[in-house]
Amino acid sequence: MQVTRANSNAQFLLDGDAYFARLHQSIDGVIAAGAGVGRFVRLAFWQISPDAFLPGYGGGAGALLIDKLEAIARLGIRVEIIAWAGAKIANSFVDEMKSGWKTRDWVRAVNNRNAATPGYRPIEIYMETYGQRTFGMSTHQKIVVLSNGPLKEAYVGGMNMAHKYLSANVHDPDNWWHDAAVRVTGQIVDDIEGEWVRRWNKQNGLGAPAATIGVAAPDPANLTITMMTTNSEAIPAERDIRAGLLARIGAAANYVYLENYALTDPSIVGALAAFKQGGGAVIPVVNHPRNTTMSDFEAFSYLMFYTYVELALADLVSFDAADSWRGRLGPITNYPAANVVGPVVNKAGYNPAVMATLNPATSYSVQFATGAGAARDIGLRYVWNITTNDDVMYAPKTHRFNEATKWTYPHSKVAIIDDQFVMVGTSNWTYRSMQYDGEITLEIDNGAFAQGVRTQLFNHWHMPGAAAAVGPGPVGAAWLLDATANDGAWAANTFDLSQTRLVSLGFNDFMHPISKEAWKKSFSSASLASIGSSFF
Repeated sequence: MQVTRANSNAQFLLDGDAYFARLHQSIDGVIAAGAGVGRFVRLAFWQISPDAFLPGYGGGAGALLIDKLEAIARLGIRVEIIAWAGAKIANSFVDEMKSGWKTRDWVRAVNNRNAATPGYRPIEIYMETYGQRTFGMSTHQKIVVLSNGPLKEAYVGGMNMAHKYLSANVHDPDNWWHDAAVRVTGQIVDDIEGEWVRRWNKQNGLGAPAATIGVAAPDPANLTITMMTTNSEAIPAERDIRAGLLARIGAAANYVYLENYALTDPSIVGALAAFKQGGGAVIPVVNHPRNTTMSDFEAFSYLMFYTYVELALADLVSFDAADSWRGRLGPITNYPAANVVGPVVNKAGYNPAVMATLNPATSYSVQFATGAGAARDIGLRYVWNITTNDDVMYAPKTHRFNEATKWTYPHSKVAIIDDQFVMVGTSNWTYRSMQYDGEITLEIDNGAFAQGVRTQLFNHWHMPGAAAAVGPGPVGAAWLLDATANDGAWAANTFDLSQTRLVSLGFNDFMHPISKEAWKKSFSSASLASIGSSFF
């Protein structure tokens, strides 16, 4: 689904403390308004846990979300929750999957406890299943829609409703989670609520279909906001987030900035490589491949090896390649950029329109000319080193706590294009997210808003020159200078204590698909790539 509305407004919320504190304020607005027409709270989360905490604001105290929801229900105001039921095989041992069922147990307990309370309106919860045709799909949206009567608003972003998503926006080993969201008002809110209602109405035996509650008033800020979804249950399937991002990259003139814990969707990576080869600045911020803050990240490190190589080839000086699967045991040849034929990495068999593309990522190759002039393909897995003109990808490191367990983990799903478009939502820049999962992303089309987000984010990452750049043209060059300075500061051990900054990534930061490291972790080049290209 894709729908565009004017007469809307957006507030960018950087990191969990800001998001949950602002949400606390909105929820208190519902409580303060009391019972009446048009009051409600509707939630939908991949993970919703009874430990979700709302920090205080304006000097006030914080509170558990569940206590606030109970207070709203005691006023007779509608509270409705959608929680992902999760894959049955994972519900018994994955904490994130357990939390939704714990919240369901809390709903039952609080409804029983208040059964005799005058005016109490029972809280409702729907444990939603999704994507039964393919193992591993999830409904990954994170949505809040609420109204205090006069004001209807919505929240969309990366944060789930759980305590671990709290984090100050000055990252250190105790505030290692990095995320983002937007709070929106105006006419786009009705469309977000409409997506919530569509999901709610999937319930079997639902007495009467739910509907949007009231009409969101136009916001005089008059920003243009587009809501896009991924929904593989729809007929035809909705994959509008990928299509929307590809369209913006294809039309970009100056720079494309993306951040997420991973960047692996082959279509997106290919579009970025083409833009970069055409002279555009591509700025991808990802989780550091050596970061073990979140366990079992090796698969993304493995897959982002291919991302790094493809983006590097778009700005190539030369690369070293082995002549066989034996890697370093076989002959190594250096191929200058002049030998590469064409800008496109060959992804034989990859089809983004197919539900499950099981083609191994190891089939990716680049065509080059031999000394005799005959062209041939070499698999990207046989590349053993790359030299480029500029940096390729970036990731945060935390100084003096150099263990990878203490580095910041970017979970945000943000894109900025040319100081004009900002995308914020729940969709990761991965094949699984673009193809399988239930996702929602908002695109704000407004130059002032985009410049404000760019300034806030780039300062947040200690990229002052890029943050202060005037106009979109100088952003790429300023970013490279900032990254070079951060690389030097890291090497010289001169970051402030616990300070997190972005540094550039190199070829050897990623897990090579046929390295000893990959095999030691039981990830053979064939099996991991097959799973990864179809699932992650």
